[in-house]
Amino acid sequence: MILRRITEHVKAQNWTAVALDFVIVVVGVFMGIQLGNWNQARLDRQEEIALVERIRVDFDRIKEDSDRSLASHKRLESDLRAMVRSLRAGTLKDEDVAGFERALLVGFAFQTSADNSGTFRELMSSGRASILRDRELLDALVDYEDFLERFRFAQNYYSDLVMQAVGAYTSAFNYNIDMRLTEEVFATVGEGTSFVSYDFDALVADPEFLNAAEQLLFVHSGFIVWRSRISQRVESIQVLLNNGASGDEE
Repeated sequence: MILRRITEHVKAQNWTAVALDFVIVVVGVFMGIQLGNWNQARLDRQEEIALVERIRVDFDRIKEDSDRSLASHKRLESDLRAMVRSLRAGTLKDEDVAGFERALLVGFAFQTSADNSGTFRELMSSGRASILRDRELLDALVDYEDFLERFRFAQNYYSDLVMQAVGAYTSAFNYNIDMRLTEEVFATVGEGTSFVSYDFDALVADPEFLNAAEQLLFVHSGFIVWRSRISQRVESIQVLLNNGASGDEE
């Protein structure tokens, strides 16, 4: 319709009308593009809000897992420290029995934790992380993912150390296979409930066992450092999320 009008006005050499029709076309195209952009921006905004909420849920779960893992390593580090102290002194004090026996039981284990945000990793792999408009939040999430990559190298290193120590460590005592380990029972280890039988004097006289215990102590001390750094980063990201970063900004 508008094209036919422009043709008629050109034939009539009505240049004012031609100019007016041209302006109408340009304005119409411009408004159409703008409306499309506004609609896409609105859809992106809605998606961003949903994604930020999913990331917030991810990091609530990550914080819970991280705190549990950190607490586990701190407890094992404390128990192994009591063990090494007792072995070096050649004396097992009553207050150290529980920690000593817990260290025998699980000193070579470490608490796993799901540290990644599945939502953010999905955004990264799809190349759409820039939908998060808050640069501080985005930078913190990228830094967190980079730190987890470095942590994986540390995990492999510490896992190798545990594997090197576990043979000399577990061969020096015996497990009570008739006992069923539960969280409630585990809490009573060293208080009349024993999952292990051992000769303390023989352990003191065994340099390989002491070396293995010291190596496991080093492993858990190292894990505490790494897991503390992870917890700090998680808490910083939670502050950004809970302060309305990205998803709640206007």
